[in-house]
Amino acid sequence: MNQKFKETKIKKIFRKLKGREGHNIEYKLCKSKLSKDLWETVSAFSNECGGFILLGYEEKEGKYIPIGVKNPHKILDEFTSLVGQKFNYCPILNAEILEDNNKPIILIEVKEVPKYQKPIYVKDAGPIKGGFKRVGASDIRLTDSDVARYYKERTGSLDAQIIPDTNLKDIDANSIESFRNLRKLIKPDAPELLFKDSELLKAYNLLSSDGKTLNAAGVLIFGQERVVKRHFPAMRLDIIRIKGTEWGKDKNPFLSRDLKGNLLSVRSSAMDILDRFFLVPFKLNESMARSEENAHRRALREALTNLLMHRNYFHYSPAQVRVYNDRIEFYNPGYSLKDPALYDSPGSILRNPLIAGVFYDIGWAEAKGTGIKTTRKDLQAEGYPLPEYLNDIKNDTFTLILKHPTEKVTGQVTPQVTGQVTPQVTPQVTPQVTPQVEMMDRIALILNYCETPRSLKELMAFLNLRDRKHFMEKVLNPLLENRYLKRTIPDKPRSRLQKYVAVEEKEKT
Repeated sequence: MNQKFKETKIKKIFRKLKGREGHNIEYKLCKSKLSKDLWETVSAFSNECGGFILLGYEEKEGKYIPIGVKNPHKILDEFTSLVGQKFNYCPILNAEILEDNNKPIILIEVKEVPKYQKPIYVKDAGPIKGGFKRVGASDIRLTDSDVARYYKERTGSLDAQIIPDTNLKDIDANSIESFRNLRKLIKPDAPELLFKDSELLKAYNLLSSDGKTLNAAGVLIFGQERVVKRHFPAMRLDIIRIKGTEWGKDKNPFLSRDLKGNLLSVRSSAMDILDRFFLVPFKLNESMARSEENAHRRALREALTNLLMHRNYFHYSPAQVRVYNDRIEFYNPGYSLKDPALYDSPGSILRNPLIAGVFYDIGWAEAKGTGIKTTRKDLQAEGYPLPEYLNDIKNDTFTLILKHPTEKVTGQVTPQVTGQVTPQVTPQVTPQVTPQVEMMDRIALILNYCETPRSLKELMAFLNLRDRKHFMEKVLNPLLENRYLKRTIPDKPRSRLQKYVAVEEKEKT
């Protein structure tokens, strides 16, 4: 080995191996171009223990000898420009040009990445075909169980990562109170209801070991909006109403919303908005009381919860709910760790186990991974369309598609909000729009408008209606009766100061 190699760890390794490959050293020829298997070794070292890669070596009689790299500066520039684009996360490495026996070679030191970034894999191939681990002196493709293991390691889960520069003052007090109320509905005598805020966070493993710093789950579930935005700038849920059946067509800005904040806030707001699109037909339950629950709404709730629970929050793209004329899509950054073909079997692989634990305790998630199976069974039993799944491992995304229920399924019990609405308010009706979808948009528009309390006069003007009796019978009363609107002065229904405001999700529970 030439003296120009620095007195570092690699020199000791070279002396020990004497030109042979080992667990943490790999030789490549790459004389005039980068080889495909170079990226495999970068993946393997990133996932397991780190190591050194040397370019410009040829194997002869079981040993590697330096023959050099042609135009090493060009090869090095090509490597450094491509490495950040090749993988799902940029590997941690250093690369430099050295000499061995007066031959220019390139030394690449690859470090093992933090657990929350594993597995490192070639983005175009996905984790199964593009992810590798180091076994002896070989790069071995990751198995399904290897990928699952990386995500299941609790201390290395994405949501367990400590977020620097955070503390208990970054917690939103209203969110803590909301959690306590939701937990009380599930288990009124839960011991954690008596805990102080800091004790509550510690009980759910949302703090560092010294109890002073929040981890990712703590910020995402309970953090103030400004704190969530600072540390997770892509933490946003876009609900988009698309007027048609294809992405890229006209979007309705009045019905589209960008939701920001922590998970407790975003989930509640999202359910409010989805409720406005899909008013639930009511029926009588066993006790002859009106029930506003059905399989389609449970499916919406399950899809939304899974989107928030299994999302990769270290991706720099927002999650989306896309409402088309014929379907609703839940688009999630982060592919499903469990094969959709196995969704009917119990069990789940959690990307964010800490978030999942909190969701379970407030009744938002199933503990045994049976939620999707139950939802599919309920949809089928009640005659609703079954969901479809697009699990894109290559691009690390997941999309759940749920077709809109037909009038044959829903019946005619849905509140019939009718009336002539101005062109400025009503979405432009495409050939694919059914009367049911048109009514869906109309109701959603009214409820969005009533996020701010509105008087009867304001509502009629908004809808361009002049017949007060018609408005009361066909528009206002159905929404009041079904608890989608409420009076601001409930004790005096005829008050001249009376206004009407949309009912929030938390008020319905």
